[in-house]
Amino acid sequence: MTIRIVLFWIAAACCVVAELAILRSLLFGRAARPDRLEGRLVTAPTPKRETEVAWAILPAVGLLLVLYLTWRAVDAPLTPSADADRGGVVTGV
Repeated sequence: MTIRIVLFWIAAACCVVAELAILRSLLFGRAARPDRLEGRLVTAPTPKRETEVAWAILPAVGLLLVLYLTWRAVDAPLTPSADADRGGVVTGV
């Protein structure tokens, strides 16, 4: 197991923990409902719960895509670059 694989899985685990914390606070947090805000000035409309859940899940799906693409790059076999095929000579600099 290489260091880059270990670092990838550590980063993936941190992302999962962070997303779970976001979803947990969204679903089980103690947000004040509009009917309990008597006497307070509410200037912004309160979003619906479904909207909040969608805006919490949408970044998680994007993060899964980024993690998948990163894993493909980390797990790809090392191939020599195109410069190595030309004897290491870099042209056009």
